[in-house]
Amino acid sequence: MLVLEAVPAPVAARITEALTIPTIGIGAGAGCDGQVLVWHDLLGLYEGHAPRFVKQYANLADEIKRALEAYVAEVRSGAFPEQQHTYTIPDEELAEFEAGLAELATR
Repeated sequence: MLVLEAVPAPVAARITEALTIPTIGIGAGAGCDGQVLVWHDLLGLYEGHAPRFVKQYANLADEIKRALEAYVAEVRSGAFPEQQHTYTIPDEELAEFEAGLAELATR
């Protein structure tokens, strides 16, 4: 396999025709056997300039930033995690756990 990155489309197509191995293009046109596009580019997980070969299928950067800010705010305020987001333990198992810790502390 050969990756052709930022190669002019007619050149990449000619290389693909000449080879018996697959070619994968990244900004090299549709004449390659396959294409690669970085997830961050495809999903819009960045701000600023994108390379010429990027086709953005979504703009998730703003949504991800909003979600992360909400998560951080809830953790800092103590709103997350709530009881529904934690595991429980029967009282008798908790008592055994506490007894085991007490025993270790006396050693």
